[in-house]
Amino acid sequence: MFGRSKKSWPSSSQDAKRHEGPFGSCCKSMHDALTHPPNSLFRIDEDMGVLYLSVGYVETQDGPGWFDQAVVFCPFCGSLLQTAEQVQRAADRSH
Repeated sequence: MFGRSKKSWPSSSQDAKRHEGPFGSCCKSMHDALTHPPNSLFRIDEDMGVLYLSVGYVETQDGPGWFDQAVVFCPFCGSLLQTAEQVQRAADRSH
């Protein structure tokens, strides 16, 4: 098992250790997930500065459509990577 047990995960963003730095620098497991293999399901939207995880897809007439979910906490070490408010502000700016 990677990271730490669910019992030690923060219960809210106020309880979480806030990670400052680029996505993937909070722990080795996250770094590896973002870089190996190159077709990782994690995706960084460079324009918005938001980290996403692809959680599903559907075949369409135009090809596959992906469903992405913003990653708030690192799934491996539990660090707070971005808040829901930051993700919302980035989405508002993109329209």
